[in-house]
Amino acid sequence: MSFEAVDACFGTPHISSDDLAALNEATIGKRDCVMKWGDDFKAVMTNANTCLVGTGVGMVGGKRFWNQAAVSLTVQSGTQGQKRNDLVVARYAKDGSGIESITPVVIKGTPSADAAADPEVTANDLKLWRIPLDGINAGAPVKLFETVAPLASLGQTSYAVSSSEGRISVDVCTACGGLVFMAGRINAYEGGWLSATLTGCPKAKYQAGVVFGRNSVWKAPVMSGTLGRDGDMIVQVTEAVSSNEIWSVTYLKA
Repeated sequence: MSFEAVDACFGTPHISSDDLAALNEATIGKRDCVMKWGDDFKAVMTNANTCLVGTGVGMVGGKRFWNQAAVSLTVQSGTQGQKRNDLVVARYAKDGSGIESITPVVIKGTPSADAAADPEVTANDLKLWRIPLDGINAGAPVKLFETVAPLASLGQTSYAVSSSEGRISVDVCTACGGLVFMAGRINAYEGGWLSATLTGCPKAKYQAGVVFGRNSVWKAPVMSGTLGRDGDMIVQVTEAVSSNEIWSVTYLKA
């Protein structure tokens, strides 16, 4: 069949998992991922041999799955004096009769006296967590995925941002599709440097992802930015600036 109305009634069962996988990948993207729902598969070690994985929604090979209640997974004991990395994955499988499943699996790593390496995964595995073991002690699980933002979060949102330094102002702060666009004015005409902490703006995800720019005929001052302890944006300008200099910054929202 060339064209098929998947979301339609034919009078007989006709929707296959491959139909849904194609539509899922067209909507979400051709990727294995975790989507925002429940506890996002939050993992905690309740003891040295048990990893508790919370609720969540994910997709492997276009096939969506969910975990509706926390599940306990067994982690084999570590070896004294050895380091080891185990991986918690969601594994897709299809048996000879065409029955499909996606289940949580703990992949045991290889013990090493030096730095531990992650074990191999298959193309049908969605990596969720790394469990580092040092001797018989199991460390806190390390997240190996980023959640895909729901469609509702991709709309444009404006934020009111205040500044601790009146000479640096914020005219607009807008978040759209995970990116934050901020612009303002430098209301000064003097040498030296200015610094202002902007509070109320969305938190930045990566320090390296912060990009500053300006739009002026004045000699371009050195302009930079950093993140405060609480993730607030700190704008810094050196050299002289003219009144109403325009500045802007773009970064990926946390």
